[in-house]
Amino acid sequence: MKTASLALIGGGNMGGAILRAVALQGVVSAERLLLVEPDSEKAATLSEVTGCEVQSKMDGRVSEYELLLLATKPQGAPLVMSELRPLLSPEQTVVSVMAGISLATLREGLGHERLIRTMPNTPAQLGEGMTAVYADPSVPEASRQQVQAVFNACGACLEVEREDAIDAATAVSGSGPAYVFYLAEQMMAAAQGLGFSEAAAQTLVQKTLRGATLLWEQKGVSAETLRRQVTSPGGTTEAAVTHFESQAVGTHLQEGLRQAYQRAKELAR
Repeated sequence: MKTASLALIGGGNMGGAILRAVALQGVVSAERLLLVEPDSEKAATLSEVTGCEVQSKMDGRVSEYELLLLATKPQGAPLVMSELRPLLSPEQTVVSVMAGISLATLREGLGHERLIRTMPNTPAQLGEGMTAVYADPSVPEASRQQVQAVFNACGACLEVEREDAIDAATAVSGSGPAYVFYLAEQMMAAAQGLGFSEAAAQTLVQKTLRGATLLWEQKGVSAETLRRQVTSPGGTTEAAVTHFESQAVGTHLQEGLRQAYQRAKELAR
């Protein structure tokens, strides 16, 4: 599905990833893409790759675009909203990728109703991202589908039925890559402690995590099922898993995600 037009405010890591994805996959044609980015070097690089038009600040031109995507840092939200508010037209849909900025905050700051809140994650930079999407009921179905097409270009997209699920997705998938990297850090440290060089440990861990994830996707069974298949009675895997369970590692991981969820709710107030 093609999106008629998209203006993207902010060309940082996430904004740049989204822009590249929609342009290179043809979701939005280059002539219907606008990037607003004050950093001239970033803007020039993204324009060269995508063919989009660029400008350093917002002006009346943004009112010509069907979708407006806010990809600035959350701390910059008040300024961005104050600048954008007088430029909006009622039929436009505003999409936020700013973590911790609620629809109520967006509605108050923009004086606008057609709002969508999203939570992508960093693998979007490789086209392997996971994005949760929540749309205000006032957003037309056609616009919702266009937003889904934008984020499907970055990997996968899941539309959730309540805004609170965006905070939950922040804890699970938004922050999720950091948990994987934390696990990788510990596995690498253990490998080096067992005599492997840093380079060898990195190869062992990277390929193990990648292969396990691909296997999980292709087999179509639960993670528990695959874990049990590897865990032979009295074997090496069982020794490790038994120790993890004795230390309540699983319980601590789940509690960590709940803490992340609570923090996301606090930030969204």
